[in-house]
Amino acid sequence: MARENENSGCFVVTFPLRTEKWQEDRIDKILNLLTVHYHNCQKKLLARYIHLSKTPEFKEVKALGKFGFKKYMTEQGFSENGLRKFFYDSSKADSACRNSWDQHGINSRIIYLLSDSAWKAWNKKLFEDGKFIHLDNDVTSFKSRVDSRGNITGFDYSFTDFTITMKATKPKKHDLFTIPFEVNRNSEYELYALGCEVRNIAIVRKQIRGKNKYYVQFTFAGVPYNKGRKMGTGIVGIDPGPSKIAIVSDNEIRITTLAPSVTKDERAVCRLQHKLDRSRRATNPDNYNDDGTIKRGIKLKFEKSNSYKRTQAKLADMQRKLAAKRKIDHNILANEIITMGNEFHVENNSFKSMQVRSKETKKNDKGKNLSKKRFGKSLANRAPSELLTILKNKVCQYADGEYVDIPSGVACTQFDFTNGEFTKHELKERTITTSDGFVHNRDALAAFNMRFVQKKKVEGKKKLEKNKENFDLQAMTEAYKHFCSLEENIKTGK
Repeated sequence: MARENENSGCFVVTFPLRTEKWQEDRIDKILNLLTVHYHNCQKKLLARYIHLSKTPEFKEVKALGKFGFKKYMTEQGFSENGLRKFFYDSSKADSACRNSWDQHGINSRIIYLLSDSAWKAWNKKLFEDGKFIHLDNDVTSFKSRVDSRGNITGFDYSFTDFTITMKATKPKKHDLFTIPFEVNRNSEYELYALGCEVRNIAIVRKQIRGKNKYYVQFTFAGVPYNKGRKMGTGIVGIDPGPSKIAIVSDNEIRITTLAPSVTKDERAVCRLQHKLDRSRRATNPDNYNDDGTIKRGIKLKFEKSNSYKRTQAKLADMQRKLAAKRKIDHNILANEIITMGNEFHVENNSFKSMQVRSKETKKNDKGKNLSKKRFGKSLANRAPSELLTILKNKVCQYADGEYVDIPSGVACTQFDFTNGEFTKHELKERTITTSDGFVHNRDALAAFNMRFVQKKKVEGKKKLEKNKENFDLQAMTEAYKHFCSLEENIKTGK
């Protein structure tokens, strides 16, 4: 099969592995070796960064701006290629460690892709809004890519008998293991995928109901199988919120709760968290002061009892089930949205800022302080950003589909096109009365305004000032009566 362009689309399909105990042990050994190497490299990089951050040159360059700072950090080795070289050179430094890696099939391609995970964390910390480099995360997967000859370095696979083989080079070339994977022969999606070109192969370990399960992930070139869905026509305005989303198209207005099947049992979660805390304190009494506070100023090591590990696995499995339900709900909603139109105008809200607690202290009528909490719990349960990512990926699968990010500075919620003015509204105001006397749902009106933002005015811009010229006023006037009738039908339940 001919090799497609690197920039073309791709999709991932996961198949469960039918492993034996000795095969699981070998996979665990590989993951443990990679975890140790990942932690050691991250610790060295963090020490280097701390040393650099105390130098006058670092402070001067950082004050100049993002472009100069990025160039300076690249010179210091903090770049994608720089971390790849660092991870690879570190792996060659210890010959005994290197021999062990060769025996377990860990090649340079696996190390390069491991360093890519580290670079994502550093890129977020240095140039975005990341705060920490976590050093306690375990590596739960490893993968390899297609090389220039079209082979997957270190792996071999067969779509005839559905097996995956991992190879080692030392002390001599041999196969570490050959594991069959399960394919649903009744699934058109999986059968279609197996006919596409393979780009990557990854072996993944997941913990399900307290036990380790192993999977193989194939990254295929092209677009996923279309199950007969057709994209609609027209422009769709979408106003996403922390827990709800408003969608307005030519013939429909929908205001729906995100991930409706996700009902988190807060009491059950709290019970497990309290149980973990009691177990941690009982197992590590020397790490706490007499008043129950944790000791500060020293590096503490916490031991985990078997009971703690079982409770931790139970809590993790509870979160895993919620994540699976949430993803199913988001996919169902995204499939419904793409049938409404072919051009999607979506407000680019900063959900990260919605998680931050309020800095201003407010009081109620009785003089008591109001809570500073904002939308952290809603965002954690409903995950609007995940829905938008799924929707964007689905839209990009279609040749005539277009996804347009609308900067929040356009102020679609504040714009009243009937008089061309912008009026700021309190968050508690759930209805807005326009100058013509009509009462509209706040989110529906924002989504309606989003539909008629002129694409040429906002494309490629992160910040925009309020201006009625950003909107197509003529088209809004023509569609307004129909929008009012659709909204009236919602109110009357028709």
